[in-house]
Amino acid sequence: MAIIGIIAEFNPLHNGHKALLQAAKAQDNTVVCVISGNFVQRGDTAVIPKLKRAESALRCGADLVAELPVLWSMSTAQNFALGGVSQLMALGCDEIMFGSECGDINELLNAADILQSNDFADILADELKSGVSFANARSEAVKKLGLASPVLSTPNDTLGIEYILAARRLGFEGKFSCFKRIGAAHDSDEINPLSVSASLIREKLKDGNLGFAERFMPIELRNFLHKDFISDFSKLETAILAVLRSRTKEELANLPDISEGLENKLFLSIQRATSFEELCFSIKTKRYSYARIRRIVLAAFLGLDKRFFGIIPPYVRILGFNSNGEKICGGNGNIPVVTRVSEIKKLDETSQAVFSTECKATDLYSLSLFSPQECGAEYKSKLLKTECLT
Repeated sequence: MAIIGIIAEFNPLHNGHKALLQAAKAQDNTVVCVISGNFVQRGDTAVIPKLKRAESALRCGADLVAELPVLWSMSTAQNFALGGVSQLMALGCDEIMFGSECGDINELLNAADILQSNDFADILADELKSGVSFANARSEAVKKLGLASPVLSTPNDTLGIEYILAARRLGFEGKFSCFKRIGAAHDSDEINPLSVSASLIREKLKDGNLGFAERFMPIELRNFLHKDFISDFSKLETAILAVLRSRTKEELANLPDISEGLENKLFLSIQRATSFEELCFSIKTKRYSYARIRRIVLAAFLGLDKRFFGIIPPYVRILGFNSNGEKICGGNGNIPVVTRVSEIKKLDETSQAVFSTECKATDLYSLSLFSPQECGAEYKSKLLKTECLT
């Protein structure tokens, strides 16, 4: 019996996620999930609030669910992985499992070896000189080092490799395993009787078609959804433009993941743009992916900065557990594990700054819901316990 760790967004939790949880639960393993907060890695709001997604995970087999703070959940794949893996390690996980297109853990470990090889950095630097994006430059570099597999061009495989690299950086001594991804392709609009992509489910939820979404979600979540807690990013767009117009060039230069003078182009584009999409597309170049631009723009909106980029979260916040998960929620002592807001107030200044950022992000996220909420949700939220779920 092992403690299996999973890093996920569950945005929302669908049948593919349920299959991953079931695989992790085999042989009576304890399953720990670290999930994104209310803003996700593609630079968007989570379609369902984090507590509802935590509850869905508990209903579908997770024993304990912790939160990945917004400073890591809405960040680069490397920073996302660093934050998630550090939290799994703090909770005592001895195996990390993730979804994968290839389904071959040895292939992913080999790719990680190549990325850590002495020759890779030099070849990557040469590729970047051509002006292509980091992702494309990396793919070309590993091809020159003998990796013929497409694992760096498929989203789940790519993120899985980042988990492996982050775990090695942090000194993780446990195992890695992957679960072959099933169902519709990432971001596909294809509809078949068994599955659809999470992106299509999100679009149907935003359109109010909860019945369609529930067809492709686990039976445990039947009648779980409600229109009042569905997020629609478009409700924030005018607010985003308003806030960004007040940002100085110096503030933009201090955003996470901004480089090469991009703040100058961002500053000028903010003055001209009259919609969120116009702003993002006016900034996008071959070097910067659309998702990266969206994250940078949202970071400016939320008031994020570089202080926490590339470090691990200063605490682990538990969102919920069952009786099995409760046994391990004390953690291993490396990072404080908290279940109440009052415990964060007793931690260091870094912890309080991270939580203050989370509070602000949640207050703004609350305006994107079908039924907008007042401020202060982080202080009012209650720890989820499975015996109290109805």
